[in-house]
Amino acid sequence: MDKRRAAYTVILIVVAAIVGASLLLRGGGGNPGNTPRATTSGGPPASTTTASINLSGVPHKALIYDSLAREFPDPREVSTLKKILESMGFSVTVYYGANATLDPLVGMGQYGLVIIRAHGAYNGDPSSGKPLGAYVYTGMYVIEAEAVYGVKNIEDGIRKGYYAPAVIPRPGVPLQELPKYLAVSPKFFRDIAGEMNKTIVFFTGCYGFQDDRLAKVIIDKGASAYIAWDGNVTWLHADEFLLEWARDLAHTGDPLRALEMANETVGPDPDTGAVVKIMVRSNG
Repeated sequence: MDKRRAAYTVILIVVAAIVGASLLLRGGGGNPGNTPRATTSGGPPASTTTASINLSGVPHKALIYDSLAREFPDPREVSTLKKILESMGFSVTVYYGANATLDPLVGMGQYGLVIIRAHGAYNGDPSSGKPLGAYVYTGMYVIEAEAVYGVKNIEDGIRKGYYAPAVIPRPGVPLQELPKYLAVSPKFFRDIAGEMNKTIVFFTGCYGFQDDRLAKVIIDKGASAYIAWDGNVTWLHADEFLLEWARDLAHTGDPLRALEMANETVGPDPDTGAVVKIMVRSNG
């Protein structure tokens, strides 16, 4: 795979909220009252930019990858989002709940717009021996992935750092008793996911911009923009923000301007303080 060289422009819309996670990965979106706070995200610094993004040249195919639906289904959210995107001329494909497997993530490059409504986890522990950065939950349990893709393939992928078993904490339930989802690492997107063609990626789960590792990988694959939350975000707030952004995108045709408008209307997560950040690709 040829490495792309890119200049990165990062817009910090507001400030940060931080939570660490360990492997066995633990996802966010739990009780926001248990969220530790910090003053910086550990990611790229805030900067000003005159960059803009438009939809010209972007494939008019959209992917809604909704693995979160397995724990927090919201058919109305997905239906509304799909209608908004279709009104903009996008042909929309939806993978919902357990159907949100590895394959749609591998094939992200065929889409101009990718919405990943999924749990997220973060590995910030260099001693773990696993790739650092943000992880994205699929809708599959590890045991289900083994049945579909083969036990050896999944075990090899975990050993090589492409995948990790991940849980969603529940009050009073030991981690080892929780169902283990298959989550994918930044290394998965770097080595396995296909090249992208100016794709705009919006990851609505926790920790997507805890640092800039996943953002840089996505941009290096050819995406024009990567949008995500910088900490633990509640799923209701993330859903509200996503729909507002989509409506504003339909009005403006500019993902960056739509993000600014959604931030003005919806703002940070009131429970956790998490905010949205964006990295855009510049060939300058």
